[in-house]
Amino acid sequence: TGKELVARALHEQSPRANKPLVVVDCGALAPGVVASELFGHDRGAFTGAERTHVGAFERADGGTLFLDEIGELPPELQPQLLGALERRRFRRVGGRADISVDVRIVSATNRDLRAEVNAGTFRLDLYYRLGVVEVRIPPLRERPDDVPILAQAFLRRHAEGRAVRFTPAAIERLQRCRWEGNARELENLIERALALVDGPEIGPEDLPI
Repeated sequence: TGKELVARALHEQSPRANKPLVVVDCGALAPGVVASELFGHDRGAFTGAERTHVGAFERADGGTLFLDEIGELPPELQPQLLGALERRRFRRVGGRADISVDVRIVSATNRDLRAEVNAGTFRLDLYYRLGVVEVRIPPLRERPDDVPILAQAFLRRHAEGRAVRFTPAAIERLQRCRWEGNARELENLIERALALVDGPEIGPEDLPI
């Protein structure tokens, strides 16, 4: 749906725009490295920690930390994140000194966090701490007018200099699709179409939908 783009827009239109925007995909990290990625670790904190690692909170100091797929954060790390948000300070893994930061948190998820709270898999206090302002990004199927803009952007990204364009009928067909996989599904489809088309146009017959 473009969650990271929305986070980037919020950052760039804020007074923090000249400070870092740091992105952490909580769903892409192994559970054992999430704490280190968020808070960093000191040298010798664990086997293999041969040097100090500066975590995302420190790197985002003064700016914005975007926590994508926050619903995937392991339950055992949720109290640590809540503590860092409440106190605005934390310790690196294996560290002894508190580190203070000034960070705006933007988080996103495709999960129903209220349902996760009811199921006992997401902390209620963390849910309320993160949900000060909520922004719902509608799925792509509810934004058909965005499809041509995104499709053209993905075409430019993957055409590799080829002069290729969509026919009006192809755009119309793209707008009628439900896009259960949202923007990623649209991008993947355009990549496949480009791999199969030799001519200068992509028509509806070239779209595997």
